[in-house]
Amino acid sequence: MKFFKLMMIALLAMLGLNSCSNDSTPPLDFIEVDHSKDLVGTWTYVEGEQAEVIEIKEDGSFNITGVMIHGALYEEKGTIKVVNNKVSLVFEGDDEVFEGRLEFVTDKSMSIVFNKENDVRLTYDYCKEDLSDEIIGLWVLNNGQEMRIHSFDEKGNAVFTGWANPSGEEFSVLEDSKYKVVGDLIFQGFSTDEGATYKYIASKLIYTPDGTAHGDIMSFKHLLFDGTETVQSWLRVKEYINLPEKIYDYSSAYVSNAKGINEDFSVLGNIFNMANIKANDFDMMFRSVLSCFEFDADSMKYKFRCDDGIEMEFDTPITVNGNKVTLDMSAVNPACRKVDMHMFQDKDDSQLHMYMYTDAFINYFANMEVYTLILEGKIDPADTAAVEKIFADMEARVESINVSFVMKVRK
Repeated sequence: MKFFKLMMIALLAMLGLNSCSNDSTPPLDFIEVDHSKDLVGTWTYVEGEQAEVIEIKEDGSFNITGVMIHGALYEEKGTIKVVNNKVSLVFEGDDEVFEGRLEFVTDKSMSIVFNKENDVRLTYDYCKEDLSDEIIGLWVLNNGQEMRIHSFDEKGNAVFTGWANPSGEEFSVLEDSKYKVVGDLIFQGFSTDEGATYKYIASKLIYTPDGTAHGDIMSFKHLLFDGTETVQSWLRVKEYINLPEKIYDYSSAYVSNAKGINEDFSVLGNIFNMANIKANDFDMMFRSVLSCFEFDADSMKYKFRCDDGIEMEFDTPITVNGNKVTLDMSAVNPACRKVDMHMFQDKDDSQLHMYMYTDAFINYFANMEVYTLILEGKIDPADTAAVEKIFADMEARVESINVSFVMKVRK
C-alpha cells in the first residue's frame, strides 16, 4: 500500500488537490447514503501492474496486502470511515488523510473516487469466499506441455515440484516457497539467488469443488513478474497413495526441463536423445509393448510384451512414505540402484501420476539399460567397472529432466 499512497499523492498533486485539511479540495457531490456496514468484508483489486486485497473489519480497521509486478510485497494497516458516502482513509503511522466518494454495489464492487471530473478511482471486487483453507493440500497441473506438483501447508509454506519458466525466471525442482492467501488472492514468494528475500507473484483463485470427475479444481489467474497474465487449472490429488491390488495401464507422458548432450542411447530397444527428447518417445516405448504396472503392499510389477511376443516382468520391492516411493531395484539385481520418485492419485484412484526428476530419471533408466544388457548377455553384473560406466554415461548425457507418466486404472 506504500505504492497506493505515493500514487494518490502524485495524483492529488497533479490535480491540484490536497489532503482533507486543505479547504480548496473540490467537492465530490456527497449524498446521504450510509454504507458503513456494507464495507465490512474482503475486497480485491487486480489491474495492470498491481494486485491487492483489503480486509475491512466492523470497527473500521483494515489490513492491506498487495504486490507489484516487479515482485515487491507490501502490507499496510489503517482505518476507514464512511459518513454517508464520503470515505476517509488513514494509514497507520501517517498523519495524512485521503478522502473520496464511495460508489458501492452491494456484494459486488466498491469504488473510491478521488476526483469526479477526472474519474480518479480504485475499484475493488467483493470477495465472497475465503480460500485460505481450501488451498491447503496437494495439487497437480497437466497442461500438455509440462507436469507440475504444488503442495501448500497450513503454515504458509509451499513446495513446488516440477518446472516453471515465468518470464524467463527459472525455478528448480522441489523448491521451497512462501505463500499467503487472503480471500481469493494468493501471493506466492519465490526465493532469489541470494536466498534471503522473495519475489512475489499474485494470482486470483477460482475454486470449483468436484470440478471434474477426478476431483476439485483450483484455477490460478496469475499476474506474473512482467505484467502478463496466465490461467492454470490444478487438480487436487491425495496426500497419500493407495496402491495395493491396483493395476494401471500407461496413458501418457509429460516432459519438461529436458537438457543434455546430443547422443543416442538405447533403453529396452528404444532410442532416446537428450537433445530432443519428447513425451512421444515414451509413448512409443510404453505403448508398443503394452505396458502395465501392478502393485501390492510392498512391490511394483512392471509387465510388458517384447517384440518376439515374450512377456517380461520386473518385480521390484517398494517403500512408500506419503507420496514418496522408493523402488529398490538393487534387490532385483545388485548391479542396479534404488530409485526415489513421487506418485500421486486422484480422489478415486482412477489415475496414477509417476513423477521423476533428474536423479530418479538417471537411476531408473540406467537400471533398465543395465538389466537389459545383463539379459542379453552383453554385460556381467559382477563387472563393477562396466556397470558403473553405464551409470556414469547416463549422468553425463542427462543435464536435467522432469518427466511424469500418467496411468489409468484397469477396470
